[in-house]
Amino acid sequence: MLRKRMLTKLAVVGTAVACAVFVVAVGASSSATTSKPAKAQVTHMVKIPGGTLTYATPPAAAPDYIFPMMSGAYFSVSNFQYIYDMFRPMYWFGLGQTPDLNTNVSLADMPVYSNGGKTVTVKMKGFKWSDGTTVDAQDVLFWQNMMKTEGPEWGEYAPGPDQYPGNVLNVVANNATDTVTFTLNKTYSSYWFTYNELSQITPLPIAWDITSANGKPGSGGCSGASYSSITTSTSSSGAIVPTSASAKACVAVWTFLTGKSEAGAPATYGTNPLWKIVDGPYYPTAFDATTDAATLVANTKYSGSPKPSIAKLVYLPFTTDTSEFDVLASGHTINIGYVPFENVPAYKGPVWCGTKTCAGPNNAVLAKNYTFAPEALFQFSYFALNYTNPTIAPIVKQVYIRQAMQSLQNQTLWTQLYFNGYATPNYGPVPVYPPTNFASPAERKNPLPYSPSHAISLLKSHGWTVVPNGVDTCAKPGSGAGECGAGIAKGAPLSFAFVYATGIASFDAQMKEMAASWEQAGIKLEQEPKAFAAVLADAFGPPCTPGKACAWVVADWGGGWVYAPDYYPTGEALFVSGASSNAGEYANPTADSLITLTNTSSSLTALYNYEDFMATNLPVIFQPAADVLWEVSKNVCGALPDPFNVLEAPTPEYWYFCKAAK
Repeated sequence: MLRKRMLTKLAVVGTAVACAVFVVAVGASSSATTSKPAKAQVTHMVKIPGGTLTYATPPAAAPDYIFPMMSGAYFSVSNFQYIYDMFRPMYWFGLGQTPDLNTNVSLADMPVYSNGGKTVTVKMKGFKWSDGTTVDAQDVLFWQNMMKTEGPEWGEYAPGPDQYPGNVLNVVANNATDTVTFTLNKTYSSYWFTYNELSQITPLPIAWDITSANGKPGSGGCSGASYSSITTSTSSSGAIVPTSASAKACVAVWTFLTGKSEAGAPATYGTNPLWKIVDGPYYPTAFDATTDAATLVANTKYSGSPKPSIAKLVYLPFTTDTSEFDVLASGHTINIGYVPFENVPAYKGPVWCGTKTCAGPNNAVLAKNYTFAPEALFQFSYFALNYTNPTIAPIVKQVYIRQAMQSLQNQTLWTQLYFNGYATPNYGPVPVYPPTNFASPAERKNPLPYSPSHAISLLKSHGWTVVPNGVDTCAKPGSGAGECGAGIAKGAPLSFAFVYATGIASFDAQMKEMAASWEQAGIKLEQEPKAFAAVLADAFGPPCTPGKACAWVVADWGGGWVYAPDYYPTGEALFVSGASSNAGEYANPTADSLITLTNTSSSLTALYNYEDFMATNLPVIFQPAADVLWEVSKNVCGALPDPFNVLEAPTPEYWYFCKAAK
């Protein structure tokens, strides 16, 4: 799924950035000194079982939710990391430095497609929940039944009969064979359905099928209902309305599980017995609802391999990068942390080094105790435009306007000036790094490089009076050749309300540079810094309506999207008309059609046609994506070269404390 997240430092979209959103949290004050490269040597390390591992989370990027079926408000990378420690998805993705399916960590065997691709059969592996019950086909059906009534609440939801869950006609759990069979409404690309649809499923324990704290497992009536018995209707507002008894039962279970006494009560995450029923390597024992600090303990009944060695995981949030760096520099209090961009020497080398992200020298203060491990994630970074703003929408709906905006994005400057060389360029919705065959040749070449002169030429050729360092105005209204475009009045200014996430000094500076760059072509940004959550509320909130004030035209929360839990980089969760993570309500029939083709065809041509269109049609404006600059303590083994892989998915069962052999 495309997921909203905060980039560290940027580290949601709704996930909504589903999904996931990432915010750059820069601001430490210590100087970036250079460590001398150490001579290559091989040291044999031996395992030290047990111990407490502390993981530092960036500002505004700590977990704050525990229920796996997250709504858009909680659809962030930090929550996925926390949840995946405890509750594993049916299929696990991230293999080495690729987003590929990892069968070793998955709860099920590879899916089998039959009946012309319309029937998909999944055989579960027999993992166990910590209460001794089996993670079986019925648990998958429980997720599916819940999804049928609560789909729009899921941060990865995309509407329509060709999108999940609308494309699933039936689901049958066979307890005798421990298989679950999906019947689809037509033939889809098996690659897409595995990587973007089955990938979304996290089996739910039957012990959660309740409507009260003391309910008997399964008493809620959702997990045991047949998929076909769950019927719904759609209200005039587009909401799903349960019509059958089993549908109403699922709604009641959802209401309980997400209510104020359960998932809505973070302070109880460490004590609520529901959340201790896990199939992952760890379970929660403490959660601070004020700071979002979380503690998890090894699940000794974990049935995967390897078994967790580290006894306790501690998520330690920091309010500033400065405070995190100071603790990092002091020694081993933090076992896995991050270094702010300004605290590493500037790097101007290549992005990719064979099989991993390239790394320059570490900060000399940290080099004694930590290994520097930059990670280019499978993500793209962008900011949103508001296509529902009653007064400005006619302007931003013009493709040439968006192309002028993109031509004013100086990605090379940003990478060096604000990320010290540790960022990857974004030219479209498919990441260029880490290298995959998903990025088309055209997108790799950057169809709209930084060029103020090109931006000015575009505006002049479409009827605008361009005033560099002033405000352009429409001189030739109309929808014909050489005119401003439909709905744009004579004298309309190129001046936009621009909200961005504040609180990070370097990001504030980045936004000021952006405004100055756009002013070269006479585009004025009326900047309004807001809290991170407030920017997300604007970008992913309800559409603007005529007659009411509309707070924004451009919104930048400092991040973008990591492709998870939909790992094939198609656009249904972000850019299909009406998708839950479609910030600003972009809608384009050609884009919808091209996205549909990526879902039904396994050919890379379909993916290339989609991304090439989006790279020039520009539903959003692309900006460089910051790497995550990991620092891994030298007494922690199993976490390198990337503690959370290119999808930011943690596998702490592979981590262990170690020391050099004598």
